[in-house]
Amino acid sequence: MKNVRVLEALEDGPKTIEELTGITKLSVMEVRRYLLRFVEQGKVESYQKEGKLFWKLKEKSEEEEEFKYI
Repeated sequence: MKNVRVLEALEDGPKTIEELTGITKLSVMEVRRYLLRFVEQGKVESYQKEGKLFWKLKEKSEEEEEFKYI
């Protein structure tokens, strides 16, 4: 699935949308749509560094990890 490719691309560290499109071979609009959906779901977050917007997997708190198996 296309959305899984975006998440897998983020597993080895933060990336810009341009980097994600190169890795996943998806269009900028598709990648942006998936990232915004993942933000709503609490899976990814973004931050700015040196004028660029980077996306990364959101780190889970201990409480979130604890309830994952319930």
